[in-house]
Amino acid sequence: MTLLRRLFLVFIAGVLMTVFVANQFTVEAQSSTGTIQGSILDPNGGAVPDASVEIVELKRRIISAAAGTYQFANVPPGDYTIRIVAEGYNQALSPVISLTSGNAITQDISFKEVRGSVNQVDVIGTDRDAIAEIPGSVAVITREELRASHPMDANEVLRRVTGVHVREDSGPVALRLNVGIRGLNPDRSRQILVLEDGIPLALAPYGEPELYYSPPIDRMQRVEVLKGSGSILYGPQTIGGVINFITPDPPKRSGGSFEIVGGQRDFLNFKTNYGGTIGKLGLYGSFLRKQGDGFRKFNFGVTDFTGKLNYALTDSQTLGAKISIYDESSNSTYLGLTQRQFELDPNGNPVPDDRLKVNRYFGSINHQFAPNSTTLLNTTVYAYNTVRNWRRQDFDRARVAGRSYLSLFGDESIPGGAIFLRNSSGNRNREFNVAGIESRLSKEYSIAGNRSNFTGGAHFVYEKAFDDYILGTTSTSNDGILRDSENRPARGVSVFSQNRFTIGKRFTVTPGLRYERYKYERIITRARVNNIPTDVNRRGEDSVSAFVPGIGVTFQPVERLTIFAGVHRGFAPPRVKDAVSSSGVPVDLDAEYSWNYETGVRYAARSGFNAEATFYVLDFENQIIPASQSGGATSTLINAGETLHRGIELQAGFDFGRLFDTSHRITTDFRYTNLAVAQFKNGIFDGNRLPYAPENLFSFIAGYRHPRGFGTQYDVTFVGSQFADNNETAASNANGEIGLIPSYTLHNLSFDYEHRFERFSISPFVTIKNLTNRVYISSRAPEGIQPGLFRQANVGLRVQF
Repeated sequence: MTLLRRLFLVFIAGVLMTVFVANQFTVEAQSSTGTIQGSILDPNGGAVPDASVEIVELKRRIISAAAGTYQFANVPPGDYTIRIVAEGYNQALSPVISLTSGNAITQDISFKEVRGSVNQVDVIGTDRDAIAEIPGSVAVITREELRASHPMDANEVLRRVTGVHVREDSGPVALRLNVGIRGLNPDRSRQILVLEDGIPLALAPYGEPELYYSPPIDRMQRVEVLKGSGSILYGPQTIGGVINFITPDPPKRSGGSFEIVGGQRDFLNFKTNYGGTIGKLGLYGSFLRKQGDGFRKFNFGVTDFTGKLNYALTDSQTLGAKISIYDESSNSTYLGLTQRQFELDPNGNPVPDDRLKVNRYFGSINHQFAPNSTTLLNTTVYAYNTVRNWRRQDFDRARVAGRSYLSLFGDESIPGGAIFLRNSSGNRNREFNVAGIESRLSKEYSIAGNRSNFTGGAHFVYEKAFDDYILGTTSTSNDGILRDSENRPARGVSVFSQNRFTIGKRFTVTPGLRYERYKYERIITRARVNNIPTDVNRRGEDSVSAFVPGIGVTFQPVERLTIFAGVHRGFAPPRVKDAVSSSGVPVDLDAEYSWNYETGVRYAARSGFNAEATFYVLDFENQIIPASQSGGATSTLINAGETLHRGIELQAGFDFGRLFDTSHRITTDFRYTNLAVAQFKNGIFDGNRLPYAPENLFSFIAGYRHPRGFGTQYDVTFVGSQFADNNETAASNANGEIGLIPSYTLHNLSFDYEHRFERFSISPFVTIKNLTNRVYISSRAPEGIQPGLFRQANVGLRVQF
């Protein structure tokens, strides 16, 4: 029996089980009762799933379906009011509904106002009127989109955003995000700013902006991507854009869910959450356990817990707190495959004893003060600790005379085609402590009758990194001789402001300015002297500061149509380890600077159509290519000098259910990026195309949702060919680190069925990722060919209550 047939039978069994359970809870409708039904809508007319819908007089409550619909059957005759509550909105009431015997009344109910969050800072938000005035390209991946696609990881979600390129080289389920925007190198996402609830996620936001911890997409409510001049409100990196992962706040009504998913390669994912509000206190908690063998025999286990608390001190002040605990253990490795190994067995893993452990502990306290309806002061104090210990087996690409080897992997007859594994290891153990405070003021006011909005504040960050290299005496040793040791303390402070001036009803001008000051030090206490590990005392320090201006304009010739343009200064400080040499001497390594330009048009109709087209230019004065081993063939540290990125982004989405006013939900979304220019402008690589900058990216999504709960979604993603080094090398070398990465196309398919009861819902589902089982090269970094995700079929069940 084929895999697809088995999955289909399991899915059908789940649907039949759900229907059976539904029949046990169904009471035959009496002729003396009636039905109240309808849709729950946001302020812009979009469907709102998972809203609490309650008949106030009867205290009967249900949850709106994935398409936003609700239905109360067997309701006695009478006059009723329906109250709706949902995450992100202020509660709303329906008009009085008069129900008579045997009748069915359809009553759509809309939320009127978006409710601000206590424990997060929104980069974009959900208010479409506010989004229309953003002078730059934006994307919001909603909770509804996340639920419909059942993503295994954040890679699957982000690769659908225009201008975003994802490099898979960290094993299964995106344990480490490698994301580039508009032709920037995706290595460890170091050239973009990644946030969770508005707080940086990087190991050290200034000194080491790498993402060795990536938040599980499973617990996210939505994802925001901002690429325009508005990104200067967030820092320190302002070059590529901002990605903000948003987690749920404590709900007004008590409720929760649990979900279990199983699939190929022993994949298991269990997650649950619960929250509610009692008086002035709101609580929310989520737990996740995800594990499996993974493709390329990368076994992994992730445990994640997040808790939130809100407490209303007064009518104008709210206190919030958040904690997060993350624990990961996997045999992730830098070592990829040689060209020959990839051709013979792309599922091979030469170093199964490599072991990575990541632990992260996070806590924050937030205070919001709203003295009136036009003023909000938001202050957040946060701290987190990240431990990243990585044991990697030593190896050689060629035999070394007199050295013994534990084993050989590959074909020794091909120069560079074999990997010679030694019975020793290098333990790269790092710990990062980060603490910060940010205070942000938002104020709406008017000038000569024109609406204006000011946002400004300050952010202070202290960070300290501890970096040890331990020589393991065997391939599985976690202890041994301490070869290198250092710590890197640093402080960063920023002040930022932006003001949106509205001129008349159609035109806005938004100037902004950010100031960054960063002081850092490198303290080396142990290093090799004449190749012998020796205690030393080497110190070096330096600082960098910059003003980061930006300005954007919007014009709305007709309602819902926005023409926008903007320019802002791109800035990113150098990594401390790169900026101060191993001898303690500051290196002449500049910060990264660029001028970023974009112009475009955005349309968001209430009738079910939205579109955006953007033309952009990133003009670097000095792009840094860091000396990071994860960069693979691009890992030589250089001031790359001037580089130029130029392209277009196109997006169009249709909701045919809303366009044609039908209860059948049919949606499509087209997204295309053309990066026509991504090249070095001077220096030794003048005229060459930048590595990991494919010229063409395309995605298409089609979804269908039946009124009775059946749903399906198909999506396809195309990634164009790309170079893996700065020399535009097309031919593959034997070790797999250099050569053209061919284009590839991925197809995903999912089916689900949702049945709603008055107190809970049951939803079985099936997903197939990489439907055609396309074997492709996702990356040639860090050390050889990294195949992308093989076909992965999963079956799951979700219960919401």
